[in-house]
Amino acid sequence: MSVSGIRLESVRRESGGRIHLTPRVPRSGPVTTLCGQTLAAGTYSAVETDADCANCIRRSRDASRISSAFFEQDEGSELLRLSLEQARFRKPAPRPAADSEKPTKPVNRPKVEPPLPPPDRIGELSTIGFKAVGNGVWRSPGGVVVRMGGKGRERFEELLYEGAVVATRLEDGMRLRAGDVEVAAAGDEIQVRIKR
Repeated sequence: MSVSGIRLESVRRESGGRIHLTPRVPRSGPVTTLCGQTLAAGTYSAVETDADCANCIRRSRDASRISSAFFEQDEGSELLRLSLEQARFRKPAPRPAADSEKPTKPVNRPKVEPPLPPPDRIGELSTIGFKAVGNGVWRSPGGVVVRMGGKGRERFEELLYEGAVVATRLEDGMRLRAGDVEVAAAGDEIQVRIKR
């Protein structure tokens, strides 16, 4: 069997059975097949029949398996010889003639400016410590997600958190704590910030 110019040989146990593939059938000593079986000296013979071992056939399509098999049987030099032989027959890519080369124009690439940091406050949200993760959506270091809505995304809309949430009634409003985020409401005023 030949794969990418590499010829594998067929071997069978003297007692019969499947026909396996191997890089080389040695004159003496054990032989290891592509499917991983080791046949002891005197228990196998080389055959000219195509292999019928499904594992050997499948592994014969894997260049890394074939390479490993060659090196396991100390046939690495044969693999190198075949590789050099194939390289000799490959045509190199044509090179353009020196006089036909035109001077290349400098490529005019726009300068990429890093995005500006967000302002410290956007409406009811103090953005210090938060990371913008979408249009009007912010995430705290502790994984609390705050969604802002309204015109300009300045009004607190929603808080998402999978852990414990503590709501405390204050004299003039309410304070909600979720993870590392605090939402304080007093009258009509709401402030969302990372807990201090």
